[in-house]
Amino acid sequence: MSYQMPAVELGQTVIYRVHENAEPIMAFVTKVGRETIECWSLSPGYGGVERPSVHHKDDPALENTNLKAYGTWEHLPRDPRIAQLSERLSALEKSLGGNKK
Repeated sequence: MSYQMPAVELGQTVIYRVHENAEPIMAFVTKVGRETIECWSLSPGYGGVERPSVHHKDDPALENTNLKAYGTWEHLPRDPRIAQLSERLSALEKSLGGNKK
């Protein structure tokens, strides 16, 4: 099975890194391709920078190429409070007999 970029949507907030050990930067997805995204990374005091051809941090294509020069992206860490709330809502819906409308 070949690698498939994780799902991401136009306008979604992601983390962008200029290189592997760089500080994370918040970015907004401006274009979604099959293998890469374009994003607008925020730059305090400057506004932002357009970042083309950005691969997901887990893309194996980054291993032996110069693609890392474009930086990488990843999803924002999931807030554990939201995960707990989602689980509690699912349990409540289940106890009430599902989500009937």
